[in-house]
Amino acid sequence: MSDMKRINILLIATCLVASQAFAVSVPDAATMLKNLSTQVPTLIRLVTATSFVMGFFFVYKGLVEFKKFGEQRSMMSGEHHIAGPLIYLFVGTMLIYLPETVRVGLNTLWNSPNVYAYETTATDAWSSLTNAVYLVIELVGVISFIRGLVLLSHLGGQHGGGQQGTFGRALAHIIAGVLCINLYGFVQVISNTLGIQWD
Repeated sequence: MSDMKRINILLIATCLVASQAFAVSVPDAATMLKNLSTQVPTLIRLVTATSFVMGFFFVYKGLVEFKKFGEQRSMMSGEHHIAGPLIYLFVGTMLIYLPETVRVGLNTLWNSPNVYAYETTATDAWSSLTNAVYLVIELVGVISFIRGLVLLSHLGGQHGGGQQGTFGRALAHIIAGVLCINLYGFVQVISNTLGIQWD
């Protein structure tokens, strides 16, 4: 037998033995969601730290654009607009102060928002699954909110424009992010508006 065949047989035998030795049950979707939801607070802190870094980048870019604007204005050139640097500074500041920016967004849509209102002390499987889903959707909401702010920064691009519809997409991401962050409050508003009673 050639060396290559021996190596192949050895690899197949190792895989068969390992598959029997490490046989585990496949988790269902509910278990995966519950495991993911335990990591959501850490992931939200990671996303917030990333927004701080992006915010400092946008502030720096805004200051550089202000410098270019000042230099071109002194040479009587009309190519640069002040809107670009202002948008970069505005978006950078909002990303640096992301927790406060999210709080302002929540207070804009709700009188007294309580993001964690859906956390119950019930121990049944359905309640714990519902809490896990709400936490994962809250993480998606924070990411969507940040994505909306980054889309806003595209308005400060070359010649102060950006693609058509950029402002609408950015606003949609920001509003959807706020609604996802306080999904429980949003569901309560919809159910009260439509007269749906939850047990």
